[in-house]
Amino acid sequence: MKKLLKYSLFGLGGVIALLLLAVAVIAATFNPNDYKPLIVKLVQDKKERTLNIEGDIKLAFWPKIGANLGKVSISEHKSDKEFASIQSAQVALAVLPLLKKQLVVDTIYIDGAKANIIKYKDGTTNFDDLLSKDEEESEEIKFDVDGVKVTNSAVAYTDEGTGAQYALSKFNLTSGHIALAEPIDLATDFNVKANQPAVNADVKVKGNFLADPENKHFAAKGLDAAISGDLLGGKAVSITASGDVDAKPETREFLVDSLKLALAGQFSGAKINLDLNAPALVAKKDEVTSKKVTVSLAQDKTGDTFKANLVLADIKGSPKALQSSGISGDISGTQGKRSISGKFSSPFQGNLENLIFDLPKLAGNVDIKDPSLPNGGAKVGFGLSLLADAKQEHINSKFNLSVDATKLTGDIAVASFKKPDVKFNINADTLDLNKLLGSSQPKKAEPASDKPADLSTLKNILLDGKINIGNLLYDKYHLSGLNVNVKADGEKLALSGLNVKLDDSRIKGSLGISHFARPLYTFDIDIDQVDVDRYVSTKDAKAETKTASKADDKPLDLSALKALNADGSLRIGSLKYGKTKATNVRVDLKADGQKLSLNPLAAKVDDSQVNANIGITRFNNPIYSFNLNIDKLDADKYITKSDQPAAKSSGDTPIDLSALKKLNASGEAKIGWLKLANVKTQNVNIGLKAADGIATISPFAANLYQGSMDGSLKVDARGTPSITFKQDMKNIAIGPLLVDAINNDMLDGKGTLNVDVTTSGNSVNALKKALAGKAAVNLADGAIKGVDIAGTIRDIKTKVNLLKDKNSIGADQKKKTDFSELSASFDIKNGVAHNEDLAMKAPILRLAKGDSRGNINIGNETIDYLAKPTVVKSLKGQGGADLDSLAGLSIPVKITGTFSAPKYSMDFAGIGAAMAQNKLLDKVGGDKATAVKELIGGGDKAEALKGLLGKKKSAETTTAPATTDGAATNTAPADTAPAETPKTPEDAAKQKAGEALKKLLKF
Repeated sequence: MKKLLKYSLFGLGGVIALLLLAVAVIAATFNPNDYKPLIVKLVQDKKERTLNIEGDIKLAFWPKIGANLGKVSISEHKSDKEFASIQSAQVALAVLPLLKKQLVVDTIYIDGAKANIIKYKDGTTNFDDLLSKDEEESEEIKFDVDGVKVTNSAVAYTDEGTGAQYALSKFNLTSGHIALAEPIDLATDFNVKANQPAVNADVKVKGNFLADPENKHFAAKGLDAAISGDLLGGKAVSITASGDVDAKPETREFLVDSLKLALAGQFSGAKINLDLNAPALVAKKDEVTSKKVTVSLAQDKTGDTFKANLVLADIKGSPKALQSSGISGDISGTQGKRSISGKFSSPFQGNLENLIFDLPKLAGNVDIKDPSLPNGGAKVGFGLSLLADAKQEHINSKFNLSVDATKLTGDIAVASFKKPDVKFNINADTLDLNKLLGSSQPKKAEPASDKPADLSTLKNILLDGKINIGNLLYDKYHLSGLNVNVKADGEKLALSGLNVKLDDSRIKGSLGISHFARPLYTFDIDIDQVDVDRYVSTKDAKAETKTASKADDKPLDLSALKALNADGSLRIGSLKYGKTKATNVRVDLKADGQKLSLNPLAAKVDDSQVNANIGITRFNNPIYSFNLNIDKLDADKYITKSDQPAAKSSGDTPIDLSALKKLNASGEAKIGWLKLANVKTQNVNIGLKAADGIATISPFAANLYQGSMDGSLKVDARGTPSITFKQDMKNIAIGPLLVDAINNDMLDGKGTLNVDVTTSGNSVNALKKALAGKAAVNLADGAIKGVDIAGTIRDIKTKVNLLKDKNSIGADQKKKTDFSELSASFDIKNGVAHNEDLAMKAPILRLAKGDSRGNINIGNETIDYLAKPTVVKSLKGQGGADLDSLAGLSIPVKITGTFSAPKYSMDFAGIGAAMAQNKLLDKVGGDKATAVKELIGGGDKAEALKGLLGKKKSAETTTAPATTDGAATNTAPADTAPAETPKTPEDAAKQKAGEALKKLLKF
């Protein structure tokens, strides 16, 4: 027996020695590094990736099979770009457990692991090929790891479809024993960064964790977690969690012990602290208990504070019927001089198995103190009953709210949580927001965004309800009888049956929103009347206009219209703004973010029916297009009088054309009847093109004063305003035109008027004084008003005293000088129109070209003109035969004065001399007749006078002129005559002639 045992031991020792020898031989002869090229080739052939093993592989056989790798990396599929790498890794497997199909791994060490994971737009990833299985799965073995230690590792993930990027860096992890369905001691820390949502935070987690997906069992004991950084939309956020949690969601079993959650950070400029404390919660199959759970919230934003506390009292019962003495809470806060405080509470009951929760009577009150509120504050009371069935995804609630006399009631029902279907009714007799919000304070307008609002969340909500509010008060506005239906089906949100009165305006119609990602607004609104003055102060409007006039020359920026996508119609029965009243207003609007059009735009504005269509494109530098039709327009009603000091002192009016520098527009306007600057026109046709500070009106045509006009107007506002005006007027009644245009009634007649002028200046007077160009007029069957040349000559005996030098008379509008033809052309320079070719034909007068000349000073509105019409023999009834005696006589007529008060001067002495000539020739014959002709004519007046008197002129005595019957006056003695200044022969002759004419004319 002993020998058998002895030999057996020798045999066993030999086998062991043989095994050791075999291991020694294998270790001495087998080198795994010899297979590295084969492994690399295998990976390349199978996965089309490049495997790179930089260090030597070191093996161990007993008591564990292990390997120690150097740096290893693997490339992307079919690429040399690195997919993942490890600086070093060490792993060992126990030999004997492998024989029992148990995988027992010693601690795994991994250092410097990196991986770059990408999800492509088509949903595939850059590691899909690594997940494919070429061979059948091996038999299941037991997995057991003593521990894992990872240091200084990183993982990056990119989703090319959404643009999301996530990265873990500085990743460290230490674990205890790891086995399936067993708790694991775990400690890890890392940095996480992401862009959707934005995150940059450091994370530390420590505890004992269980994750058993097969049995749906999850637990954390001794949890100690901390997250700090920028996350959840906040800055310097800190989140901590501690306690024990054990959960079996499928059986609704939960154990919570000493759970504490805390959050602190800066959110939108406010410092927020949130704390949750759940000392104990037990939810088992037959029992549910909980100690008091508290939640507190505190917010501080630049001195404005808000605090809220929520308490869920002890819970007792079973999963089918649990109840609490109630949920209660309180709130408090300050905002400037306003303070708020309140409390609320409600019983609570529920059914965990069916996930039904009931708040049968949540009631509370809020006390608001604010000096801006009526009575210095308000008391708010509210009530709510709510029943929620989470399993059936259904919520029913009723609520009421009272603020002094304001009472609001309603009900809300929600079905389905994934895509909520909400039905509601909201009713109020009076809702006085002023008592709750106080008087509104003007706020600085925020720049409007040019990006459309994204209302995509409305795709996931179904709404069906009604809103009825008897009276709603806010600031100075009073809304009454609000009645509207609200419905949303995931494709469109519609407000129909709208019927409300805003102040004195009744509003009816419907509104809609669709295409929620880029909302399309549709509307169909009727308003009976609108008093704009009630909402827009005329004083404020003027201030805005003055501010705008002082602004730079940049075009109006309408970029906010890029966000507008709308299609609708608006009708207003009557609209009042200032002194302007419009009726039957209709506007159809369409906007798609590229163009806004108003077509039609129709209204009766005062006495004018306006029909138009208007388009706007390129909103950041708008281009306007228009087509305008107006039946009649009195533009003078809308021209604002200048309130510039210069206008009061000098009558000059500044010209501000800066708006043209901003204007890019094209279109046409047709006006049936137009009154502008008191000039009346019909069938006006205007075409406008304006861009880069230059505006051209062509055609510029109309009918006016029994005739027509056709021409163009060009205005250049880039520097000092300059204007070019060309106009041909045909068959114009010049009299009414002058009266209406310049308040001058000095000319009448019908004919043509041609104007081709340019000017520049910063005021009306400057424009007048810079006028240059040409003008021409050709009239027929008219009259020069203010003077009757023929009548003046005819009445000269009775109305003019030749010896009193009364040669100038004011215009008498009752008098006129008729003409059959009148023509003239003008050269205009520096605001002065010069003429030398005035021609006129009248019944007793002729004015040939070259017989007149003068200036019309447009800048100063004065006239300096001399005309020399010639008297011709008249037909019977056209001046009278009594003027035939003046035939061939040129009569100088001087026109001076202002446009509004012209004066006429005539050479009455010359007219009287001509009349005397005729009388003398009739009564005097022989030599005396010859002497008279020479006296009145161009002969030697001294000799003619001697012949007429029958004497020689005496140097010592003065001879009285002969009377008409030939008698002579007595001669006074020379020594008694008073001393007088010696007269020249010419003066003496004139004196004698005057005395003789006096007697001849019987003055």
